[in-house]
Amino acid sequence: MGTFWQDVKYAARMLLKNPGFTIVGIVTLALGIGANTAIFSIINSVLLRPLPFAQPGQLVQLWETEGAPGNYPLTGPDYLDWQSQNQSMEAMSLFSWGRGMNANAPGSGSDIPEPASVINTQANFFSLLGVHAKLGRTFADGEDQPGKNHVAVLSNGFWLRQFGGRSDALGQGLQLNGQSYTVIGVMPAWYNFPSANPSPTDIWTPLDMSPHGTGTRGSHQWRAIGRMKKGFSVPQAQADLETIAKRLAKSYPGNNDDVNAVVVPLQKELGEYSRQPLLILLGAVGLVLLVACANVANLLLARASGRQREIAVRASLGATRWRLVRQMLTESVMLSLAGATLGLLGAYWAVATLQGAKSLPVPRVNPIQLDVAVLLFTIAVSILVGVLFGLAPALQVSQLNLTEELKSSAQSVVGATSGRRLLRDALVVGEIAVSLALLVGAGLLLRSFARLRNFDIGVQTQNILTMGLNLPPAKYKNLPARREFYDLLLARIEQTPGVQSAAVSTEIPLQGGSNGYITVAGETNPALATELVEWNYITSDYFKTFAIPLVQGSIFSPEDVDHAAENTIKVDALYEAAKGANVTIPPDLTFVAVINRKMAELYWPNQNPIDKIFNASGTNVKVIGVVGDVKQGGIRDSTMPQAYFPLALILDAPGFGVRLTVRSAVAPASVLSSIRNDVRQLDGGLAIFRAVTMQDVIAEDLQDTSIQTFLLGIFAGLGLLLAAVGTYSVMAYLVSQRTHEIGVRMALGAQRRDVLQLVIAQGTKLALLGVGVGFAISLMLTKLLSSMLFGVSPRDPVTFGGVAILLVSVALLACYIPARRAMRVDPMVALRYE
Repeated sequence: MGTFWQDVKYAARMLLKNPGFTIVGIVTLALGIGANTAIFSIINSVLLRPLPFAQPGQLVQLWETEGAPGNYPLTGPDYLDWQSQNQSMEAMSLFSWGRGMNANAPGSGSDIPEPASVINTQANFFSLLGVHAKLGRTFADGEDQPGKNHVAVLSNGFWLRQFGGRSDALGQGLQLNGQSYTVIGVMPAWYNFPSANPSPTDIWTPLDMSPHGTGTRGSHQWRAIGRMKKGFSVPQAQADLETIAKRLAKSYPGNNDDVNAVVVPLQKELGEYSRQPLLILLGAVGLVLLVACANVANLLLARASGRQREIAVRASLGATRWRLVRQMLTESVMLSLAGATLGLLGAYWAVATLQGAKSLPVPRVNPIQLDVAVLLFTIAVSILVGVLFGLAPALQVSQLNLTEELKSSAQSVVGATSGRRLLRDALVVGEIAVSLALLVGAGLLLRSFARLRNFDIGVQTQNILTMGLNLPPAKYKNLPARREFYDLLLARIEQTPGVQSAAVSTEIPLQGGSNGYITVAGETNPALATELVEWNYITSDYFKTFAIPLVQGSIFSPEDVDHAAENTIKVDALYEAAKGANVTIPPDLTFVAVINRKMAELYWPNQNPIDKIFNASGTNVKVIGVVGDVKQGGIRDSTMPQAYFPLALILDAPGFGVRLTVRSAVAPASVLSSIRNDVRQLDGGLAIFRAVTMQDVIAEDLQDTSIQTFLLGIFAGLGLLLAAVGTYSVMAYLVSQRTHEIGVRMALGAQRRDVLQLVIAQGTKLALLGVGVGFAISLMLTKLLSSMLFGVSPRDPVTFGGVAILLVSVALLACYIPARRAMRVDPMVALRYE
């Protein structure tokens, strides 16, 4: 232990004795270690840390399948059967997606409603997770039954905004879409599950768990979680629910033929879509750290040239080679720990920025923070890299010929040691190769992002503003009342200066999600039996507002809309009279639809689709028009067949949220206040939800790619900078070592341009070797990026060629400065110096 502290004290003195070297080394390592710490803090939060719930390993997410690929939401009746018949679950809980609602808190001091994201849950939801309210309580058994479910639990953020953080909020009244609720609890600030993306959940209310409240067997609209019994594994739970699903398929052949159960560990479910991008970013910052290590190793080798005689003296006085290596490693580890300390400060700033971000493409059930695990990771990484970049120089320096060293100058010995020169060259080649791999990855993502950003989604996105509305069912009790409100609102908005057109719809481009199956008489293609068709319920000016071209036929006329409303009322009456029994809709109750080109090509290839009939949910629908294709899902998703129906068809569903979209001749933000006033004048209890432009919608859809591109670009830039610095330092060192040789050459008649060519040639050789090795690395690594690219090949020659030219140019520029210095060498001074 005594010798260890001697090594530490001596290392500290040596680092302080060379402040320039020490500062450069610390900053270089801080960049690499800080970036690794910041990315690891995200990975730790999303992928590694257990969920902040009781016994999180027993928690699972439940889904259904329905013939087509992918997991689907559950139907209420299926869930109730799973809940009553399973043998593997200790408890199960049903919950909804987030809905925008109008929230009025009488005690808030404001009469203007606030938009709130509300999620309905089964009463046992919080107890299943094992989380408790920080103030008051969560739902009690039975509060999810009709007539008893008018209680609400608030998020910490909503409580602070609306009630000022007052404890007397408990027991206060709260109006949600015109219905009265009583506040019974406030959740902790860290709690954010399930998140109502793109915004956090504000309020939780009990779900109506009666058979009427959970919907019909064919309506996939709910999410569910479960807690497995002790001793049960996920495969066993999967097999248990699959058995129930098979029984239901036999009992309900019309609705459950292709319906099966899916059980996914909750931790995996929450982190599944973030895993690959996060691991790629971790690999990228790991490569940046390797470049930093190579850079510092080169600095250590250069610095060692001035310490050769010191090391030789210590060895002659009895120091063993192991003791010399240990001393050198102590210095490198201390340098690394100092870099880690500075890097932690940078990581702390980065994590604070992430914590304040309103939206990130990663789940945030666990907070992103610098906890003990992250600190231990940073310490381990700093020690590891300290040994990594310090070991080779230490071994080189400790390998001495004492007799030769003590009777000759250190410089001549180092200059004559080809092994060290090869090591320095190899480090530079490695830096360039790794930097090229990073730059290629960033370049591919950048080109992919540019293609996504400029991709034609089928609508004109300029000057479009879209926002959410949700009419309170208690006030707007039937279809005529809801239809009248939207007609009056659209008439008002279209009179607003600057507004060109306005429309109401249930979906907008890039944010779809409502879909179902159709049948066409005489269709025999089995693939079409599992083809999902996107639904959108719209007002007539929807196509004009989004500038979607009419390809064939016509759009909805006022008569079509009136007819749809009349038939919807008739269908509702049939279901009401059946009281839950199966309903056969008469063939004369035919609705109309406009379809997209994709749907026409799929179901009626080489035919005129106008006046063709398809059946949706037991109802006959006639095609009256065909419009252009629109990306209803994400930009990366393939275009789906789509059917547009008159909005009146969906207005029979109370509390169904819609999107109000406006096209303006001026900046969209300039008409927003007028639209708010129009809404408020018609109904002062309504709030507008999440008013965004279509450019915002596109940016949100591309958020994961944009963040990945930005971060990988930052890391690639760091790698390029470090590679340039490393190349410069090596070339500067080599010029200083070859001063005598250059002086001799110039004394014998060599011109300055010959000296310039000599230095540049050596730098070019290193750069080209680095590019060659970098190409090989890039070809292997870019395969990992293929799933994240759009319209760009992982072997895109433009990207590879552009990056190679950039890197060689930077390397040659780094060589040029030492080469200019070499050109100015005075032969007499150089010869006299030797």
